[in-house]
Amino acid sequence: MVKAHIGILAGLTLTLLGATSARAQQIQTNPGSACQASGSAQDLYYSGVTIANRTNGQASAICPIARRNGTQGWAAIAVFVRDRHSTENVTCVAQAKDLTGAGGWSETKSSSGEGEQTLVFGPAVGAPLYGPYAIVCSIPAMEEANVPSYISSYVVVEP
Repeated sequence: MVKAHIGILAGLTLTLLGATSARAQQIQTNPGSACQASGSAQDLYYSGVTIANRTNGQASAICPIARRNGTQGWAAIAVFVRDRHSTENVTCVAQAKDLTGAGGWSETKSSSGEGEQTLVFGPAVGAPLYGPYAIVCSIPAMEEANVPSYISSYVVVEP
């Protein structure tokens, strides 16, 4: 499991470095537990580095992105998830809003079936400068006892 995630991250990093070898890349890894439940009535489970949905209904989480280079869009974002629902997917939206929180850029990705998966976004071409950035993920309900879907971590690669 961990080897697969490391391999994906290494491949993503090498691809980005090859595409922009003249520039240094900044890679920031965040635990899934840095995400917060969206809405006042949702109950997500925080454990070490993950955030999981242990309820019998779909729930959403907001994962903040603290940018280090606010004058350019990110090169890539990778969200590492574990989908344990037989018919529903983990769906995430990467968002870049302008300073007022209005217009901006967004991209949506979903898992495909059950298992550990990586949702890759970007590059964020035309993203507003300095605005708030976030990932919003919808996590399916827990289908079997003690077997929730979850976000394990997310990575932001900036130019």
